[in-house]
Amino acid sequence: MPEVVLAHQVDFATWRKASRHFVLAGTLPESIFWRVADIGQEAAWSANAAQNLPTAPSGLNLSRRFVGVLAQALQAHDPDRFQILYRIVYRMAHAGLALTDTSDPDLLWLRQSVAAVRVDTLRFREVFSAFTVQGVGDVLHDVPEHYILEASSHYCIERNVRSWRVVTPYRRMEWAGGVRFAEGTDTVTDDASVQWQADGTGIWRGYGLSVLPPQRKDVDTAPTLALLAARAMDCRACALWQPASRTVFGEGPEHAAIMLVGEQPGDQEDLQGRPFVGPAGQLLDRALQDAGLHRDQIYVTNAVKHFHFTWNGTRRLHHKPETEHVAACHVWLNAERRLVQPALLVMLGATAAQSVLQKPVTISRTRSRLFLLEGQTQGLVTVHPSYLLRLRDEDSKQREYAQFVEDLRLAACYVAQRNDARTGIKKGS
Repeated sequence: MPEVVLAHQVDFATWRKASRHFVLAGTLPESIFWRVADIGQEAAWSANAAQNLPTAPSGLNLSRRFVGVLAQALQAHDPDRFQILYRIVYRMAHAGLALTDTSDPDLLWLRQSVAAVRVDTLRFREVFSAFTVQGVGDVLHDVPEHYILEASSHYCIERNVRSWRVVTPYRRMEWAGGVRFAEGTDTVTDDASVQWQADGTGIWRGYGLSVLPPQRKDVDTAPTLALLAARAMDCRACALWQPASRTVFGEGPEHAAIMLVGEQPGDQEDLQGRPFVGPAGQLLDRALQDAGLHRDQIYVTNAVKHFHFTWNGTRRLHHKPETEHVAACHVWLNAERRLVQPALLVMLGATAAQSVLQKPVTISRTRSRLFLLEGQTQGLVTVHPSYLLRLRDEDSKQREYAQFVEDLRLAACYVAQRNDARTGIKKGS
């Protein structure tokens, strides 16, 4: 009986290579023994290159989408998964198994396993997202039901570019400018004894990645900002996700009284994965402080969640988002508003105002006054801090900055008066 040794629990590359080899050889599913390598054993299965095999049967021409489904199912915590998945592919190639068969036991197992892995992956993403937002410590302990950690590595990097470590019973994973993996606490209990291996080297070359583009209902029904941000990482609603480094989601208190909406992430935001951390963000922080506000009290986000840019040599230059980009991201902004429920929504610049109000906006005509939005939220339009940075004349810069601070002070006064009214505290008492 041939034996296939996989390098680790989700060694999809070896499983796929072995499966193709044995399907071509016509090897029956019950004739193969599959197992995961023992600790320290890195030599995974490899085919005999000299063996002459027949041409691939038509049933072995698998679509990219179905290959992704197989990679997801390989993450299921089922010791028989390697054999079942091989049996499915073998039957497709040699017995005419159709994926549309809703009563086949193997295909039923496949659908249930993929669904369970997806649920566990989304659960972990929400936990990791909350861990990222809280920023308390750099180690996250989790107990996943399935082998989902490796496939979530790319998501974790996009969601949190700061150094972190995830520790689970079956696997450790850490990021400090590069991903590394090690055995979990079930195998090595002492952190000092852990032997780390870099991603992309040795046995860590062939695992699949979880890509979970959200559906509209996933956005509309997300119960927390952490889960909403987790689902946004794989957004493919417009083309901006391809050149950008990551989705840059909003951050701040779950029920902040003030919500600031900007245009889109800039270069530094795209690299750091946080809104308003570049030059415009630094100016915003100073203006907030001058207005009596603090960044930690406010939920800050953008109308567009990916960086739109053009290359100028080796530099990435900001490029104004197109109408379709703003429209594609509007669902995320609405979901943030639904969860935060701010008393006051401040629109920084024309793009933010157009996204919120769903019509063209002239800043000079709408600036510096409160007006009612839906849901009993007040709206306030002002300039984007990047506008202040572009001003060349020093007098104009000081004048515009002072007016910007006054706009933010108006926001602070409104929230303070609202809080006083709600608590029954009269001014001066």
